[in-house]
Amino acid sequence: MIAVTFGDDRQQVVLVTGGSGFIGSHVVDKLLAAGHRPRIYDQRKSPHHAEETVETVVGDLGDLRALSRAMDGCDAVLHLAAAADVNEVEADPVGSERCNVRGTLSVLEAARRAEVGRVVYASTIWVYSDTPATCHLEDLALRPPAHLYTATKLAGEHYCHSYRELYGLEYTILRFGIPYGPRARPAAVVPAFVARALAGEALTIAGDGLQSRRFVYVEDLADGVVRALTPVAANRTYNLVGTQDVSIKEIAETVRAVVGDVGVEHVPGRNGDFAGAPVSGDRAAADLGWCASTPFEEGVRRYVEWHRAAASVRAPAPAGGWARVLARRALLAFAWAALAALVVIGVVTLVPFDSDDSPYAIFGTLLVLFMPFVLVGAFSWDETRQRGLRVGLWLVSVASLAVAVLPWPQLMHHLDHGRTALLLFALSSACAGQITGRASLRALLSASD
Repeated sequence: MIAVTFGDDRQQVVLVTGGSGFIGSHVVDKLLAAGHRPRIYDQRKSPHHAEETVETVVGDLGDLRALSRAMDGCDAVLHLAAAADVNEVEADPVGSERCNVRGTLSVLEAARRAEVGRVVYASTIWVYSDTPATCHLEDLALRPPAHLYTATKLAGEHYCHSYRELYGLEYTILRFGIPYGPRARPAAVVPAFVARALAGEALTIAGDGLQSRRFVYVEDLADGVVRALTPVAANRTYNLVGTQDVSIKEIAETVRAVVGDVGVEHVPGRNGDFAGAPVSGDRAAADLGWCASTPFEEGVRRYVEWHRAAASVRAPAPAGGWARVLARRALLAFAWAALAALVVIGVVTLVPFDSDDSPYAIFGTLLVLFMPFVLVGAFSWDETRQRGLRVGLWLVSVASLAVAVLPWPQLMHHLDHGRTALLLFALSSACAGQITGRASLRALLSASD
């Protein structure tokens, strides 16, 4: 691995957006191995790195202020965070544009404000998908893309060029081949094929299966990303691809050879799919001394070994596990909300005001107002639990509202002093349910989980 420097030999501080994810976590590993100090910026904590080992900032790409703070003292930014599943991009064009295009703009602007030396931007060889060529080189004039995913990544490339011209911010654009290997998304083609083969199910091939890809093993790719921090790569574009063109049909054959003989089924092809043509990695080899070294079959074999090892240590969730997690977090949220309420009361007592309410009533009101927001914002919830939490908060809101406003003759004399608190609890629960999953709130209210 060549030395990563910006003109001196000191340790570099590098922010990695998406550092908790598939490619980003391997890049963090390579930065650590090279003696540098990575800092992760992601919507979730890294499952691959302890916080005492790698500093982590939980935040959203749209939060410009949080991004700028996270870049404070950084020498470079490796911008890897993106909506990368083409099917998800097609299903959610607005959300994908917000993440890939406006998210990249936020990264560049935050880097400019923080006076970061360079932004390394992760693009894709999909940008070549609508441009016919016998071999795709970095300087090839590209045609307008058919797929929205490709359009969002090209927009990010153009923003990098614009920030260089307008503000002098250095960039490096890396067009990734199709990554595969340990920690990959289950929906990606190699993991999906492996999972189906291990389950004894037939492998599904879109079209005739002859469309080819330049796959790249993720550890090789991460090495190339770190090498791109060298001075020679400033304001340059590189293809980081494997040395083999592998067809979808050959992927299926390789998985069957490694895992076991299963059937193959053909389905219609996808719109905007990369038809496949050789993509040159010569520039990366010449400038960065980088070349992917892992043969495709060996990479698949390593992924299968990792997948099996990960499955063997993944214990099934005990019965009632979700309920215990929710109860524990609710207790912690109650404690944080109670503390916040006490602080507010302490401040209020310093200011003279007329009120018929006792401090206990004020405390109770503040508690029910704060608790749903702390429950939502102080913890990282996966997508499944986010949905459950959102439903639960709305149910609590409706129940509280019903108790407060519906005629309950036998209870009316008990509700006189609690009706306001119930109404506030209904409102705060509904609002918290609405914002469940917002990373900016988690960053604001980060707490021990």
